[in-house]
Amino acid sequence: MKLSLAQSRSDTELLALIEISDNQAFNELYDRYWKQVFNAAYKQIKDISSAQDITQDIFTQLWLRNKDSKIENLSAYLFTAVRNQSYKLMAKQKRSSPILDVLMESEVSCDQADGQLLYKEFLHAYEALIDNLPDQQKIIFRKRFNQGLNTLEISTQLSLSPKTVRNHLGRALAKLKTALLISLILFMLV
Repeated sequence: MKLSLAQSRSDTELLALIEISDNQAFNELYDRYWKQVFNAAYKQIKDISSAQDITQDIFTQLWLRNKDSKIENLSAYLFTAVRNQSYKLMAKQKRSSPILDVLMESEVSCDQADGQLLYKEFLHAYEALIDNLPDQQKIIFRKRFNQGLNTLEISTQLSLSPKTVRNHLGRALAKLKTALLISLILFMLV
């Protein structure tokens, strides 16, 4: 994240102006670093929509950050922010692993007749839980996990913002997580 020689104000000057809510200084800094921040985020998470969200969040935090904390090296600050936001997103995605993977693993372990019957009952309960989701969450959930579409594809198909799609997925997974965990535990105990 290097500066071109044609730019007249330093990062330090721009940051000082941002502290007093100078929009023009913020815009100059944003224009100077947006592409590098976006590219760094994209390299880590390989998803355009998520990289855009991370980039936007970083610049929002830069604008809203505590005025008492001084940034000594803006390039390092932005690189660290990208890394941290990317790790948070990846950790969140790992926590919400595809439920269908769990179901497939359960199906493989059901070699006996009783196991197959229990698996079918578990699958029926899973479908009933999905059917009880609010309509928008149900549609988005099925597109993501049954059809394998990513956030950007779903948002395009449904004319929603990618962030709205992620919010609906998060809510749906939160609702299903507890119920499925209990069902899976009961299924494994039988």
